[in-house]
Amino acid sequence: MSESPSIYTLGTHHDVYPTIDPRTDPALSTSLSGKNAVITGSGRGIGRSIALFFAHAAVKSLTLVALEQNELDETAKQCLAINPSLLILTKAFNVTDATAVEQLMEEVEERFGGCDILACNAGRPPQWLETAESDAGIWWDTVATSLQHSFLFTRFALPGMRKRKGGSIIYTSSSGAHATQGIGSYTIGKLGQVRLAEIIHNENFQKYNIKCFAFNPGAVKTRFFTDFDDKIKGKQLPDRSYIEDGVDGQDKSAKTAIDLFKDATFDTPELLAGFVTILASGSLDFMSGRYLDARIDVGDYVKDKEVILSEDLYKVKLQMPGGLKL
Repeated sequence: MSESPSIYTLGTHHDVYPTIDPRTDPALSTSLSGKNAVITGSGRGIGRSIALFFAHAAVKSLTLVALEQNELDETAKQCLAINPSLLILTKAFNVTDATAVEQLMEEVEERFGGCDILACNAGRPPQWLETAESDAGIWWDTVATSLQHSFLFTRFALPGMRKRKGGSIIYTSSSGAHATQGIGSYTIGKLGQVRLAEIIHNENFQKYNIKCFAFNPGAVKTRFFTDFDDKIKGKQLPDRSYIEDGVDGQDKSAKTAIDLFKDATFDTPELLAGFVTILASGSLDFMSGRYLDARIDVGDYVKDKEVILSEDLYKVKLQMPGGLKL
């Protein structure tokens, strides 16, 4: 846990820039025209910013999912202020509820004609504790909120996407996918998303033109950070705080998290929203099945396209003696 949170971050952007900003780029401002998008974890933070940028990019409909209906209502209100003709559906439920996910995706098919863009952004922070100290329930919930939720939404989006021969699926992963100490549940969940993106690509890209990406959003001051900060400062925690009462190790976990981020360079949610908009627009389709970093300039990915493809870069691999890679 002594490593900087940016140690696995590959790029240098910390705020939105013109190439990925649909508010100022004419081409990007119409790039999602006629598309139907589903965004999980869209009640606040990064998910809300993605929804707002999708509205700026002229998306046809937004289906917004989170636990808190009042937060979804606020996201919807802000999106409609950008585009009054936008079609919006909001649903508040636990994203690991398979029945609720299946029913929602069926409703999206019926009301809007299907899901063209799926952004799986819902997540929860881990306890910042080693495995031997972790609460078993929180450990598994952290894995499930990243990985099980991504599987479920993908599972029930794929039949429609296959029928229409197209779609984009985007997982908000993390540099934490590559950590090896202290946040095991988060690492497993986020690494699982990276591998799931590669699996979905291999099963669907050639035959059905379905793209799937996992990306590192960098470090954004959402409640992933502020709940822990409030805890160590003795402030009243918000409703549905990630810091559960009566669970051993919470003070240590909060202090570890804040100490880890004390020297971090934070990123704006608009940077991530712009990057997801670019992925949804099709500009980086050649990166499907790979792990991306929102801080890397989009132009650099394009410039390095041939090298990325020929050397099969930005994938998780097992390197064996003699240079063998699996």
